[in-house]
Amino acid sequence: MKRSRCCFCLPRFRCLCYHASLAALLLLALLPRPADAFSSPAPPTRRRRGEGALSARPQTRFREVQGNLLGRRTINDFAPDLPPGWERSLELAIEAATHAPNHKRTEPWRFYLLGPKSIEEVCRLNAELVAATKGEAAGEAKLRRWRAMPGWLVVTCRGKSGADRAMEDPAGLAREDYAACCCAVQNLCLSLNAQAIGTKWTTGPVNFDERFSGAVGFDSNEEFVVGTIWFGAALQSPSPPAKKMGLEDVLTRVE
Repeated sequence: MKRSRCCFCLPRFRCLCYHASLAALLLLALLPRPADAFSSPAPPTRRRRGEGALSARPQTRFREVQGNLLGRRTINDFAPDLPPGWERSLELAIEAATHAPNHKRTEPWRFYLLGPKSIEEVCRLNAELVAATKGEAAGEAKLRRWRAMPGWLVVTCRGKSGADRAMEDPAGLAREDYAACCCAVQNLCLSLNAQAIGTKWTTGPVNFDERFSGAVGFDSNEEFVVGTIWFGAALQSPSPPAKKMGLEDVLTRVE
C-alpha cells in the first residue's frame, strides 16, 4: 500500500522548505529582544517604604506637584452648591492635613465641619460685630455675603487660648504646634485644589469672639482658632498676583 506524504515532503518542495526555515531563523536573530528575554531573571531588589511611582517617573510627578503648588489660589466666589462627592474629597484633604510636619508629634490640629445651624449662628455673630463698628447696612451686606459661602470648616489648635507668652518662646510647644497647624491648613487647601475644589483661608474678629467657640462646638480653654476655611466649586480662576520680590531678593546664599 502506497503511503501518502505531505507536499513539503515531496522532492520539489524540499528546497523551498529549507530556505524558508533558514530565512525565519535569520529574521529572529536580527529582531531586537529584551535584555532579559533569554537570560535568567535578575534577583528581586528590596524597595524602601514610600519608594515607587515617584522614582519611576520623577519629572512627571514634579510637574504635577509644582503645578498644584503654583496653581492654588484664594477663591472669593463659589458656586452656591457643593460639588458631588465633596465629603469624600474633604476627608482626603483632612487626611493630607494630618501628614503635615509636626516636630513634637503632638498632632494638635482639630477640624470642625459646620452644618446649617452653626453656619447661620456664625454668620449672624459676624454681622453683629460688623454692624457695631461699621453700621447696620454693612452688617446686613456681610450677612448676605457670608451666607453665600457653601462649605465651612473651622481649624483649631490644641492649647491654651491667648497663650502669648508661650508663643514668645521660640522653642516652646505653643509656637511649634501653631506652625504645625498652619502647615496642616496649607496641605488641606492644596489637596482640595488638586481635587478641583477651591478654598479661602480666613480669620477675623469673629473667630476670636468668646461666643464663636460655642457656635462651633469647641472648648476655648483647650483650643484656639487657626482659621475658617470656606470651600466649594470656584466660579473664577484668579490670575496669580505679581510677586513683589524675585528669587534673588528672598534667597541668600551663605558659604
